[in-house]
Amino acid sequence: MKDAENDDSKLYARLQHILPYHQTLLRDEARNRLFHEALKRFVTPETRVLDIGSGTGLWAVMAAKLGAKSVTAIEADSTMIPVIHGHVRANGVADIVKVIQGNSVEIELDHKYNLIVSETIGNQAFDEAIIPTMIDAKKRFLAPGGVLIPQTVSLMAAPAYFRTATEMPVGVPVNTDFFNNLSFNLTSLVIEKEHLTILGEPACLLKVDLTEIVTMPTLQGLTGRWDIAAATNANVIAVWAHSELAEGINLDTFKTTSWPSVAYPFRPLDQKEGEIEFTLNLDAVPLHWTVGVAGQTAQAYSPVFAYTKMMMEPAHSS
Repeated sequence: MKDAENDDSKLYARLQHILPYHQTLLRDEARNRLFHEALKRFVTPETRVLDIGSGTGLWAVMAAKLGAKSVTAIEADSTMIPVIHGHVRANGVADIVKVIQGNSVEIELDHKYNLIVSETIGNQAFDEAIIPTMIDAKKRFLAPGGVLIPQTVSLMAAPAYFRTATEMPVGVPVNTDFFNNLSFNLTSLVIEKEHLTILGEPACLLKVDLTEIVTMPTLQGLTGRWDIAAATNANVIAVWAHSELAEGINLDTFKTTSWPSVAYPFRPLDQKEGEIEFTLNLDAVPLHWTVGVAGQTAQAYSPVFAYTKMMMEPAHSS
C-alpha cells in the first residue's frame, strides 16, 4: 500500500512539473505557427509522418489534420502518453495516428517515413540530443527522398547586459561577496528576455545540417568574438538556438516565449579596445567557459570552481 502511495506521490509531483512546462509550449504562438507552416509545406495525402519526442502530440495531430496518410508519434515520457491519446481522440484522427512510448533510438518500426519531425531543440540548441536522434532516425526510418523538420540547428551567442540586482543581498547591510563571487560560475535561464539587452551582432558558435551530418560533432571550443567598444556594458554572454525548419522558415528561440536564453556571466573587462572572446565547452563535464580579450589570458568559469571554493572555505575558517 505504501509503495502505491509513493508511486502516486511521484506521479503527482511529476505532473506539477511537466504539465506547466507543456502549457508554456502550447502558448508559444511563434513556435506553433512556424512548425505548422513547415508541416503544411510537406504533408500530402501520401505522406507517412514520424514525430519524435511528441510531447502533447501537437505535431502528430497537426500532420494528421493536414491530410497525412499515417502518423507515428513517439514519446519517451510515459506521463504524456495519455495526453497524446486524448488529443488524438479529440481531433478525430485516432485512425491515422499511432502512439508509441519509448526512446526512438531503442525502437524498431515496421516501415519508412517520408517526413520526420522532432522538436528536440534545446535551450542551447543541442542539449536535448537532437543530433544523435536525427542521425539515427535518418539511418533507420527515413524513406528515400524523405524530409526532416528541422533541417538545420545552430547555437547563437551575443554579449548582453542582464538587468538583475547586481548587489546582493538587497535591502540589508550584510556582506555576501563570497556568494556573489560563486555566482559568476553559474549560468542563468532567462525566460523574460526583455531583461537582456543584446550589445553585439549574434554570432553562430556552431551550425549543424541535420540532413547531412552522420557523426556527432564535438561541442568543445565553440568560440565567438565581438568588438569591445560596442559591448562596453556587457555582463553576460547570452546563448540561444536558431533553426531552419524548412527553406525560408526560421525559428529563432530568442524570439519565442517557451525557450529561455542561457546567460553566461563574467566580470567586467578592463580593456576598452579589442575583441571580446567567448569560448564554450558545452559537452565538458563539468560545464566550462571563458571570457576575455582576444589574444590575452581569459577569465575562466565553471560550476566546479564554485564547488572547489566552497569545499575549501571551512579549512580557511577553522
